[in-house]
Amino acid sequence: MQKVTLFPQACKGMEDCGICAFVCPKSLFVASEEMNEAGYLPPLPPDEEKCTACGNCMIYCPDFAIAVEGGATDGREE
Repeated sequence: MQKVTLFPQACKGMEDCGICAFVCPKSLFVASEEMNEAGYLPPLPPDEEKCTACGNCMIYCPDFAIAVEGGATDGREE
């Protein structure tokens, strides 16, 4: 089972960055309504059942604010 962990305090938000939403093949990232301490609106955690665990969000996030486990990116096969 894949697991996506977001670190909202490290994120620059969907308005100022949004790379995770752009690179997600399933378009699972949407902005939260809650600001982080820096005043940004980070994404909500994606629906893990719909997530393919491709790791694009984790690979391309410039702030290392996303970790994906259980897919091809962590070296384990399910």
